[in-house]
Amino acid sequence: MIALLQMLFRYMLVEPILVEQEKALFLTPFEFGLLVISGILIAAGGYVINDIQDRAIDRINKPKKMVVWSQISEEAAYNFYMALTFSGVIIGFYLTYIRQIPLIGIINLICAGFLYFYSTSYKCIPILGNIIVSALTSFVIWMVILPEPFAVKDPIIITLAVAYVSFSFIISMVREMIKDLEDVEGDKQCGCNTLPVSFGNKVSKVSIILLTITLISTLIWIQITSKQWETPLPFFYIILAIQIPLVYLIYNLWKSSNTIMFARCSSIAKFIMFTGSISILVFYFSF
Repeated sequence: MIALLQMLFRYMLVEPILVEQEKALFLTPFEFGLLVISGILIAAGGYVINDIQDRAIDRINKPKKMVVWSQISEEAAYNFYMALTFSGVIIGFYLTYIRQIPLIGIINLICAGFLYFYSTSYKCIPILGNIIVSALTSFVIWMVILPEPFAVKDPIIITLAVAYVSFSFIISMVREMIKDLEDVEGDKQCGCNTLPVSFGNKVSKVSIILLTITLISTLIWIQITSKQWETPLPFFYIILAIQIPLVYLIYNLWKSSNTIMFARCSSIAKFIMFTGSISILVFYFSF
């Protein structure tokens, strides 16, 4: 999902806008490929360290899906985490200091640090853990334009980046909060104070629904102010592939009461993350 979003944003939005203005991308395709790979490695490392730290919780919530201890040893998992994260950080510093592309190395290092501390402590602080993961998820879009001198100064590109970053952040928050509902029993028994553990499922569900309504309302406001119906393909795509699934998510979440139902809601949110990402393709072929 990270690679797909970054590649679509670069080649379907940033590059066409710059080409129209007779400007060129700064990163070569090889350098951009390394940038994407470094982000994937660090994100993968984040998943591994999270599995290591969550082994007690996962033993309660999803014992059949456990990897650490059941399929590989904890030591092997740690080594895998170190290899993934170290590789991602080294590629970032290679791009910064060898290829003279600013910021990439230090940003990758900071992201790796946040993922580690999220897994070890932040995730058990209500809302804070959700915000960190959602911010890191949405930040992958900024990583596409930060190394591009022309892109960071272009108001159209920045506006599009803000729109996609905002969408990505909110839908990621929604999914992370749903996952907390899904894992509430294990979190409660292991002393992880997520939002549903601290304030109850009802408060958590209402918070998620309000976030989802905010996202739907924002999309409607954009459609009205931009008169999006004048371009039928993206207009109907957003309605059918994003807004209606968001409403369906609210409906399912409201009546959910067990792990299986919350898992279904999480899958719906993941689907919306995917359709939101590939909306870039729809806009590309519509203009």
